[in-house]
Order: sequence, then C-alpha cells, then structure tokens
Amino acid sequence: MVSGGAIKGVIGHGIVNAWNITRDGRSGRYELAGKLGRAVTTDSQGRFQLPISGKKDGWVLVELTADNETRMTCDVVPACFSGTPNAVAFGETFPLSAGFRLRAVVNLTDSREVYLTPLSSLAVALAGGSDEGLSPDALLAAYGELEAHFGLSAGTLQLSPPDLVRLDGFSGSTDAIQLAVINAAFLAMVDGTTWSSIDEVLADSEAWVQSEGMLPDSGQAMAPTIEQLTLEAAVISQGLRSEVADGEVLAALDEVSDRTEAFYALVAGAGQGDGAGSGEESGEESVDGSTTIIDRSATLSWDAPLTRQSGVSIAMGELQGYEIVYGQSASALTHSVVIEDASRTQFTIENLADGDWYFAVRAIDTEGLASPMSDVVSKSIQG
Repeated sequence: MVSGGAIKGVIGHGIVNAWNITRDGRSGRYELAGKLGRAVTTDSQGRFQLPISGKKDGWVLVELTADNETRMTCDVVPACFSGTPNAVAFGETFPLSAGFRLRAVVNLTDSREVYLTPLSSLAVALAGGSDEGLSPDALLAAYGELEAHFGLSAGTLQLSPPDLVRLDGFSGSTDAIQLAVINAAFLAMVDGTTWSSIDEVLADSEAWVQSEGMLPDSGQAMAPTIEQLTLEAAVISQGLRSEVADGEVLAALDEVSDRTEAFYALVAGAGQGDGAGSGEESGEESVDGSTTIIDRSATLSWDAPLTRQSGVSIAMGELQGYEIVYGQSASALTHSVVIEDASRTQFTIENLADGDWYFAVRAIDTEGLASPMSDVVSKSIQG
C-alpha cells in the first residue's frame, strides 16, 4: 500500500496510479516499466491509499491525472485567476482539464508515503531529462536541486504540505507551510494572458526544466521564473494572515513570509545586478584606444509590491503593470513609459540627452488605481 496526498491546493477526486521504475538493459536508462495495481481516486482532502502488487521495495512513480469530476481548491489569497472573468475565491473549488498531471516518486525501501505537488513534478521532469533517466541518483539529486533553487531545507519535498485553506490547528513544521505556499504560487501564475490554466503553467514548467535543467531565475521566458514564483509566494504568505486565527500558525506564517521575501530579494538582486531600485550607471567603453562611446541609457529596476497602501496583500493577478516617469528636473518628470506586464521589473530608457535625468516608478492595478511614486533616483549623461 502506498498512501499520501495531492496538494496544489487540495485535489479531490483525482485519479492516482503507480508505475514501476526499472533499468533498461540496452540503454542503461531508468524508465517506467509497468503499472502497479489499479487506479484509486483521492478523497475530498486530496488523500489516497493505493494498493500495489508485485513491488515491495525500490523506486515507484506515483501519478495523478484528472477527469470531469476532479476539483482543485483555490489556495491563493484573495482569489485565483484574479483579473480574469473566471476568478475563483479563496477556498472555493474549480474543475481541472484532462491534461492536468502531478507526479512524484517514493523509494518503498524507506517509505510508503508520497506527496504529489508541482515541485515534486518538476523534480521528476528534471531527473527524466538526465542521461540516466529516473535513476535513484538522478531522482535524489533532482529533489535536492529543486529544494535549493527555491530556498527550501533539505528533505522538504518529502513533507506533507498542509491545506492552506484550513491552516488553523496545523501542528506540522514551518518548512511544510513554506512548501505549500510555494506550490500555491504556481496557481497564482494563471492570469488569462500568459497562462490560461494551471495545466499550462505546469506543462511549460516541466518542458523548460527538461530542456534547460532548471526554471530560469529571472527575466522573460516561456516558463515561470524563480523570481516570479517566490514573489507570489511572499504575497500569498502575507495574505494568509487574514485567514488564520491560530497564534502558532500566525507565527509560522511570519517566518515563512520572512523567508520567502528574503529569498525573493536574493533572486531579484542577482537578476538585476547592482542597479536594483535605481538608475543603473554604465561605464564608458573605449574603441581603438581613442574614440569613446557614451552610454545614453538608464536601466531602472524595482521590486513588485507585496501589499497595498492599506497593508492588504495584493496578488500579481491584480497588477496591470507599472509607469516610469522621468525628466531633467526632479520636480518636472514630464516623460513617461507604461509597462503593461506586472512580472516585468526592469526597463531601459535609451537615447537620453546630455545632463542630469531623474526617474521614479509606480504600480498600477487592474482597476487603474496607481500607487504613490517611488523615491526619485538620478543619472548623469555626459557627452
């Protein structure tokens, strides 16, 4: 018997199967060899017990798929698919398409319990793209790499993540809550523009990991970035405070919020260099030892907001984008650029004339409401 759960939020009436993993004698790769036992379905809390036959030890892959009865709980505060006509309130459920899939692996020699999440699916995809395929070494390495890339403690992917909709009374570890929050961030990426469903988010994430080795840290890509996901996780952990009354759980959420915000700042800073939050200075470049090319651009970078002015958390789906204003006087920022992409937190303004230039940025939500301007920063352009 293999038992466990499917959490992205809770997935009820999902179809669960187990597959044997064996080494191919000719290629040397470890691949799926045959289904073990019959499929079972998850209960309303995403739990399952799966009888398997002919397998008492070694590695097994467990897979969840969906049919027309499968439902997922929205665990994103305040709502999933924010800013789209299909918004679903926190705690409500919605159907999944037949293309939905989660996977995880378990070594029956050590455990009979396994939890299927977006991160476990990415670990399986990462190992599957290796030369060895789904070998024990590749699987262990992939789980460790996913934990490291998201700032999680070693072994976190094997924990039972809680239902974020029902956190009061949870007595598990802070690591488990952090795991659930990061998994929830994948659902928060569905915005109706870049991705229209959680199926698309996960499919693009797995494809990227298999081809590139890991999700991109930052920038623009055909998959969610670590920066985007950790920002969403920080927003979610902040928003969950309004849904929880248990003092111990609130303290754990505070720690999760601190961890995710610190990791987001680390990833964002690495992606943006020393120019984060300012006009980035570029040096002059000499050509043939005589001609000097003057850089007439300024690169602005900033952090996406986690809360509104009132202190209420704001989801990325509620952000329309940003406006950069600039000019040659700090009191007369007469030029502007509108960025209609909330995930983009860096922009270069080019062809600036000689003199001092001043810049500020503000966020704009999907209702057209704008935040106060940031502090003004400056850069000098000299010919």
